[in-house]
Amino acid sequence: MQRYARELLPAIDALLEHCTDLTVRLLTPPIASDAVPALRHIRHEAVGSRQGHAWEQLDLPRHVGDAILFCPGNTAPVRSLFGSARVAVTVHDLSYLYFPQAYSRAFKLLYNRLIPLILRRAETVITVSRSEQDSILRHYPFARDRLVAIQNGGLPVGIEPQSPTPAAEPTVLYVGSLSKRKNFEGMLEVAIRLARKRGTRFAFIGGVPAGLNASLADVPADIRERIVFHGQVNDWDRLLDAYRSAHCFLFPSFYEASPLPPVEAMGCGCPVIASTIPSLVERCGEAARYCDPDDIESIAAAVETLLDDPALCADLRAKGYERAAQYSWARCAEATLNAILGTE
Repeated sequence: MQRYARELLPAIDALLEHCTDLTVRLLTPPIASDAVPALRHIRHEAVGSRQGHAWEQLDLPRHVGDAILFCPGNTAPVRSLFGSARVAVTVHDLSYLYFPQAYSRAFKLLYNRLIPLILRRAETVITVSRSEQDSILRHYPFARDRLVAIQNGGLPVGIEPQSPTPAAEPTVLYVGSLSKRKNFEGMLEVAIRLARKRGTRFAFIGGVPAGLNASLADVPADIRERIVFHGQVNDWDRLLDAYRSAHCFLFPSFYEASPLPPVEAMGCGCPVIASTIPSLVERCGEAARYCDPDDIESIAAAVETLLDDPALCADLRAKGYERAAQYSWARCAEATLNAILGTE
């Protein structure tokens, strides 16, 4: 959600160059000036004194005035929802319902009360894929007339498609959180199997969950150097190097809404392996090799197929560039503004 907001904001700012009759204000809690991207047309205002949900619920509503309030991160102030303000909210997913074990009791209590309220009271609700739209409507059918699906963008604003520079040793890359929802345990099992069977290297980039150390302890010592954990990487030069140098990108997630890494990999010429869940099929189309996330044999076979089939890799690389070109933050921003303003 943070990445969504950070990419969407400058993209909207660029659209305002040719939209002089629209004024956009960015309201935030007190934050460091370098935390806000350079904006030419959007005026940043630090308001209130609180942080987090307390700021959103107590400080933010007092500074909205008669503007349309757009909240890009799942939640919105209750006062605004029940007031006269027009409110638009991006509800990215309902993962708190599907994977409750991943969230604290307080978080689940808040979301179980706030999300249905948003879906009932907000004038416009945006979600990030048709598959997530369908999922939301299965739980909350009353939101049908106000819910619109707009896919996320792809590569960051200002970064062009990249040419691959494959490493000497075939490397399988994963970028994302290292969590059960992302099928980290399955990927680790595949990595151990293929590192031992054929010496394949695996690189994992992503935040480290509490249980990761125990997982690392399960990696046999003789192949530990073949399975590398880089932790969270926010430097785009390093990320682009990782995408470009990988032989393929592995993403056998159990649940996604509109994930960014597979499209980023495609934009860097890296063939993608994805799970056959609706949101990934929607996002990746024919530009990915698919596997069953519940079947270790299926995941391992997909990896080995790409390791052994240069022609398939070349085909997926070409299709990947075409697919990645369909996603941009400029398009996402334009569709988002149209939905908020009711001009779509």
